[in-house]
Amino acid sequence: MDKATKGGLAVGALLLAMLLGNSLVGINPIGYHADCIDAVDNDQDGDVDGMDYECVEYPYADGNGEDYTPFQERSTGDSYQSFFEYHRDYMQPMSIPQIDTICINIAIGEYNDDDAQKANAWTIENDVDCEKGGP
Repeated sequence: MDKATKGGLAVGALLLAMLLGNSLVGINPIGYHADCIDAVDNDQDGDVDGMDYECVEYPYADGNGEDYTPFQERSTGDSYQSFFEYHRDYMQPMSIPQIDTICINIAIGEYNDDDAQKANAWTIENDVDCEKGGP
């Protein structure tokens, strides 16, 4: 291979690496639905955000917010903001519904591995015994 060919391959490889790197930088997880974080009772059922059953079940922007999101319209995966962190941050702190929701999701394996670790740490930090149902 001559010098020009080697130089061209090196430049091509560098450009490919830059394009790949730039494409990965823009990947953001799907966030929470505006109805589930705006402190407004959008569906007028008496429950707001993290206390609204539909948000507790599926708080993501690709769902229906405080209105029910059918199971066939829900996605799963690691490209979503933390399910546990939604329950921790948007439900009434240390309320029975918050404790029950987190404990049930731990028990049935609804949290991904990262969320399960965070949830277990939260139970320890807050002296929550999921088997007994509270602090």
